[in-house]
Amino acid sequence: MRTFANRNMSITRTILLGFFCALAFLGCGPAPQPAAPADTRAADEAAVRKADEDWSAAAKANQVDPWVAFYTDDAVVFPPNEAMASGKDAIRKAMGDFLAMPGLALSWKTAKVEAARSGEVAYSYGTYEMSAKGPKGKPMTDHGKYLEVWKKQPDGGWKCSEDIWNSDLPAAPPAK
Repeated sequence: MRTFANRNMSITRTILLGFFCALAFLGCGPAPQPAAPADTRAADEAAVRKADEDWSAAAKANQVDPWVAFYTDDAVVFPPNEAMASGKDAIRKAMGDFLAMPGLALSWKTAKVEAARSGEVAYSYGTYEMSAKGPKGKPMTDHGKYLEVWKKQPDGGWKCSEDIWNSDLPAAPPAK
């Protein structure tokens, strides 16, 4: 009887060992990969283009707060011929001075928007046109190009985090 019991135990152990080996073998394969996030680039690019168009339309009111609302809290602005402005308070001051120019009319048009596959960041660039009255009341015009970096916000909207623009016109000669 003992031999029969030992033989049954041996068979049971062999079956169990085989079962656990099979489980281990099946479980040792590569870990399942998470599904790739959906490609939202086209929707993100359209959203950034729309935000930039809305910003250009808001700029026509020449009001500081609606302008600054399009920036992230930690945005950096690189205006031409001035020091960079970092953060909304510094940007509010720089844009307030700019928007206070007599007779200011400004608009821009986006030429290209490209969003990262991650859906977190995008850039846009295009051209702008500006007119205002100069220091002696003489009309002046300018046109140039700009580059903006946009970041997706927690609410899904987009705000500009870096903004630079410069003129296509030759630099003015130094005053004598």
